[in-house]
Amino acid sequence: MISLVGAVVVFAGFAILSVALFAVDWEPWTVLDMIWMNLLGILFGAALLRIADIHARPSETGLVVRNMVRTRRFEWGQILGVTFSSEGDDPWPLLDLADGTTYPVMAIQHADGPRAHAEVARLRMLVSRRTHFKED
Repeated sequence: MISLVGAVVVFAGFAILSVALFAVDWEPWTVLDMIWMNLLGILFGAALLRIADIHARPSETGLVVRNMVRTRRFEWGQILGVTFSSEGDDPWPLLDLADGTTYPVMAIQHADGPRAHAEVARLRMLVSRRTHFKED
């Protein structure tokens, strides 16, 4: 919700500032500058909206991880474990995958402290239950 409000405020702020600088007839300010400033407002607002959409959603069949740029869906059997540094060496947890690679889960941020550790414990429990259930 904060990112949504932030996106609107950033977009509106850039739009108002661009018009205000044009209206006061600031000498170097042109219509092209006003257009560029509005485009920057749209770009920054869109980035905030994308940040608001980062998530990790479990289902019966797997886990959907939407990061800043990419969205991936993992079957529970593909996830071997979840790595998360208690010292904060990594900003978010990593999924250890069956193919030997890892994948970040940006929805859980180390900066969230105890809440992040609780969410990682929950994710580990889900991986353990779903993987164990699949093997039976």
